[in-house]
Amino acid sequence: MTLFINGSGRTGKNGSRRPSLANPGPFLRGWARNPVGVGWPFASSYWTARRLAEATLVAAHLEAGPVLELGAGTGPVTEALIEMGCPVDRIIAVERDAELCLYLRRCFPRLNVLQGNALEIGEMLASARVPSVAAVLSGLPMRAIHPAAAARCYSDVFQRLPPGGAIIQYTYGFRPPVDPQYAGLALETTFVAREWRNVPPMAIWRYRRPTMARAT
Repeated sequence: MTLFINGSGRTGKNGSRRPSLANPGPFLRGWARNPVGVGWPFASSYWTARRLAEATLVAAHLEAGPVLELGAGTGPVTEALIEMGCPVDRIIAVERDAELCLYLRRCFPRLNVLQGNALEIGEMLASARVPSVAAVLSGLPMRAIHPAAAARCYSDVFQRLPPGGAIIQYTYGFRPPVDPQYAGLALETTFVAREWRNVPPMAIWRYRRPTMARAT
């Protein structure tokens, strides 16, 4: 898949013009409306988006379903996923903010955008009739979310992931943002990378449920 990007806009594979994802306005307005839900008033950098997309696609079992992105914002990681070969119609972007959802739909006309609270992802996927997903990329500010709500979100997601499937979570802290043992989650947590070319620097973590092969 080939995409050409320039400063004034984007030309997709089908020749359609899309506004530049470098526009910070929608993201900043979303943060002003809900600073706790957004977590930080800056979108992910180009380098962070590429690292997140790579980690997600490495973990993905694409035959199992679409890639699920929680907290898509203005779509920098969505864009990176597409550029790295994930078909846009194999991505589900979840975003709570109405303006950001409109922005995503305008930037990516074929993207499946679900508007709602990603902490209720189980109900959202059931309503959208999505039985399974290939991998999950979470940009939710889990450090600002109650541990019980974060654990419930993860538990709902893992019910739709195949064995060995993973959640890729990014955070601004130095420790895993979701306790892997909270409320019986019993998850394996792996530090993937830290991207210093981000404000602030970003840490990437991978969460998996242990499989029998790894547990023995």
